[in-house]
Amino acid sequence: MITDLHRGKRARGRAPLAVACLVLGLGALAAPGASRAAAAAPAKRAPAPKSTPAAKNPPAATPAPAVADTLVGRFASEEAMRLYLDARLLEQSGKLSEARDQYYRALALDPRSTDLLVRISQISAQLGEFGRSLEFAERALARDPDDWRALWLQGAARFSSGHASEALPPLERACEIDSTQTEVLRTTARVAESLGRTAVAERAWRRLVWADDDDGEAWFQVAAAQARRGDFKGAQGSLERAVELNPMRPGLTFLEGWVKENLGDDAGAIELYRHHLAVHTDDIGTRRRLVALYAQLQRYDEAYAEAKRVTAAVPDDPEAMQVEADLALKLKKGAEADRVIARLRAMNPGEPDNTARAVVVLARNGRGRDAGRMADDWMFQHPADEAGPVLATRAWTAAGFPDSALARARRGVALSPDSTEPRRMLARALQGVGRYSEAEREWLAVRAVIPGDPGVSLELGGCRERAGNVDGAVSAGRDALKIAPDWAQALNFVGYVLADHDRELPEARRLIERALEKDPDNGAYVDSYGWVLYRQGDLDAARSHLERAVRLTEGDPVVREHLGDVYRDLKLPDLAREQYKLSAASDGENAKRVGDKLKTLR
Repeated sequence: MITDLHRGKRARGRAPLAVACLVLGLGALAAPGASRAAAAAPAKRAPAPKSTPAAKNPPAATPAPAVADTLVGRFASEEAMRLYLDARLLEQSGKLSEARDQYYRALALDPRSTDLLVRISQISAQLGEFGRSLEFAERALARDPDDWRALWLQGAARFSSGHASEALPPLERACEIDSTQTEVLRTTARVAESLGRTAVAERAWRRLVWADDDDGEAWFQVAAAQARRGDFKGAQGSLERAVELNPMRPGLTFLEGWVKENLGDDAGAIELYRHHLAVHTDDIGTRRRLVALYAQLQRYDEAYAEAKRVTAAVPDDPEAMQVEADLALKLKKGAEADRVIARLRAMNPGEPDNTARAVVVLARNGRGRDAGRMADDWMFQHPADEAGPVLATRAWTAAGFPDSALARARRGVALSPDSTEPRRMLARALQGVGRYSEAEREWLAVRAVIPGDPGVSLELGGCRERAGNVDGAVSAGRDALKIAPDWAQALNFVGYVLADHDRELPEARRLIERALEKDPDNGAYVDSYGWVLYRQGDLDAARSHLERAVRLTEGDPVVREHLGDVYRDLKLPDLAREQYKLSAASDGENAKRVGDKLKTLR
């Protein structure tokens, strides 16, 4: 006991130090001896596995060995200790400036005290004096480089003073020394999030729920991190705990909806989004998701009503107008669609972007000729603008008239022979009519002009793949990766081509996984991953990913074909037949191949 350790000594005219110590207790930053002793065991604890939510009932931390003395021996004199205790009392009563003055006096008597340096740093941070907080944290670290408190304060001060990139290393070090300090873990998570270091942030949040299973905010953040990297089943489990602890947490209903949407429960997602919007009526992002879900389920009346609300909220948003016009045409409301399209085209009429949006809407709703004529009108009204032939080429391509598209592409090259964009369009138009060798020459010519553009090599690879030159396609894709090694689109391209042709499947999988790390919600990448799993014989995993890919791509015909193949091999002919029929109905490039599969399905 403190009284024993003090040998019964008292300061004359003052309350016994033993009583003062018992009244004060020792806060998180007041017992470095205890924290140092506790550091060894908790630091061994590993974060929860990535594939599962953090454990709800983690093993109890090994208790710290009893600390015989937390005050005597830490101060050079009894007077320094008395000043320390006075400062603690002032601090706990909210008198921070007076407390810091007492700590300064104690430090003058005991300049080697790490504890005092840490307390001054912390109070300075509370007073908003981050420069001073950093100064005293670093002085403490000069005395003890492994003091987790000083490391925490150093990181927090750096972050608060605008040096975020320098803040994370000391915070991570503090977490490693003592992984049970909840405020350190919380600070580390927030700083990591601000820097886009999602893996570090998730690790800190996971450690936090291990340290405090009843922290609802930490469970919510774990769920959000899991959802961002595509672990929606894990996110669902973490969300259950978050809801149990704090069901009124803002954003919780939206996150539940997003998780359900990605797990294929569209009806559940819609219901949760509606609940969220009943409270957050101005959340346009969620309302857009609701529109997309309704449209995906072909509930066009409800989608159209919500789309009109979006447009009313953001009347000058061309994307919102495009969606409203598209849904109006699906509901056979041609006059309403034309009015929205007219408004859309009237915005920035000298620029081709909004006309291009209108062209897309018309082309995808059976009005391809109208789309082509609209693009031609803009081209003729702006004869010197190279965007005109590009727009017209795209319009006639989307309308299903490849020869008309090729004519517009040649016009573009004639208008701007030294520009690369018209030649890109010409190469694509040549591909559209099956003239792959000519298209390849155009791509090579463009690449010679801009050899550092990885997109050109990727387009060249696509051209070669369609022509049946798989080796050439992979080679072009690898050329793109030499220029941009972490470009997700190129990673996915090479991985998919290899998987589609049943080649080098382990490498294909690794490449696609890297693409998914960059963009976990990209439907094309999820499809590629499902397809390589299918090629490797993991049908159950392939099914899960391809079902999600169908939702993410809103029923892309090739993705539906892939899913149909998986159902077929799983001996689920009815499900396979449904996917094949939906794929063939889109009349895409794979329609004949899918039709043949339907005929042979038993």
